[in-house]
Amino acid sequence: MASSSNNSWEEELRDSVRTNFQQGWLVNGEKSGKTKILYVYNEGLGKANKRTSVTLPIEYKKSSSLDIQNAIKFIKPLVVQENLPLSEAGRRWKAQFVGDDIKAPNKAWQDFLIVPPKHFYPQKEYDKVFKEYEATLKASKVDQFMTTLGFLRKGTKKKYWTRIQIFLEVMNSRPAPNTGTELIKKCIAKLKKDITPDERKRYIDTWCKILNYGIKRHSMNDKRWQPPEDDYRKELKGINKKSKKSSLTPYVKEHHLFRLLDDLESSDPSMFLATGLISIFGLRLSELAELEVRGGKLYVGHIKNNLNTTNQDREEQRRVFAMDLVEKPNLGEKLIQLYKSQLIKLPATVSTQIAKADDETGYAEVGKAFSKKLEKHPIWEEIVKTNSDITPYSLRHRFAHQCHTGSRYPISVTDAAEAMGHTPAVHNGSYARYTDEMSVERAFNLHNEERVTV
Repeated sequence: MASSSNNSWEEELRDSVRTNFQQGWLVNGEKSGKTKILYVYNEGLGKANKRTSVTLPIEYKKSSSLDIQNAIKFIKPLVVQENLPLSEAGRRWKAQFVGDDIKAPNKAWQDFLIVPPKHFYPQKEYDKVFKEYEATLKASKVDQFMTTLGFLRKGTKKKYWTRIQIFLEVMNSRPAPNTGTELIKKCIAKLKKDITPDERKRYIDTWCKILNYGIKRHSMNDKRWQPPEDDYRKELKGINKKSKKSSLTPYVKEHHLFRLLDDLESSDPSMFLATGLISIFGLRLSELAELEVRGGKLYVGHIKNNLNTTNQDREEQRRVFAMDLVEKPNLGEKLIQLYKSQLIKLPATVSTQIAKADDETGYAEVGKAFSKKLEKHPIWEEIVKTNSDITPYSLRHRFAHQCHTGSRYPISVTDAAEAMGHTPAVHNGSYARYTDEMSVERAFNLHNEERVTV
């Protein structure tokens, strides 16, 4: 009787599968007591049609009939419509559930978050482990999270790898996080205590991006792994104790820059050229690598290559404009002629890094080489003593400050942003707040002088 009863519910289950999911879908029980789902591809080859199967952790018994059919309902569109292997569709179905042991690590995320090992191995051993990682990456048939980010330079990749490492450490910890919000909170707890809110935000944004990727591309449980709401993310980011104005990188004052350039011109012509180009034309430090003179005008190429800028041609290079020192008129024109003539060249350490730079490594080392040399200069050391927040990048900030406060006719945010190579929104956030009581008073006085009746 028992055998007859078993055969009855199995036949009923198979009939339901055929009715609800059409031909090609079959179910069987395994010796282990688990359920095996089979799919036969309709290739017109009869019995020679390709078959594939996956075992699911569902007990093969009458009371599981509905669970088995719901599993097929989830798996079928992934196989038939998205052309995923049945094994991958089965893995995605398993990822929907916490399982009996809610403290178990969430290993499924490692299927598409394959990152290099940390650098704590001895070099020879690390090389071996890294080769294994590369082999794993090549052998993987699952699309990778990193590939969705497009072209990334080596330095940016390392930043993402660090964030992903923390994500995986927390996701695979015991007790494992059960929700996206819980995961983010545990990840934040692993960051350094002195990290700034803006840096913390970059980590949070990446972790939320991974969660959304897992949900959309790998069918991870959306209710379970939904990232925190924007308001709560702001709360997790924390509040910057500094005001927006006080958190700005300070600019180098005109009399300090005059003294620095005056000394460099006689003592170190190469650094005079480099420092002058950056401060007078408002360059990023690394833009020393992409300068070109055409028709007596100075142009800058793209140092921030991405999917949008990699193929831009030379006609789209940015023209830069001189913001001369009052005490040194026509300094910008002089710097252009010096650079074009090559009578004075950029510092050797900077030129070396320019020669090494490429799309993969980027140009960050060019800026570092310049900074390292500048920071050793005695006058620069004296300038830094006046404000410990000053950095070599303050030379570029000097240009922005002068755009808005260094004349009776300030340059507009739009024009200043175009000259400096960023958007007006970025300019407003980083530079346009340079003002003081005197500059505001001057602006109102100029406005009142030209008042008209309207």
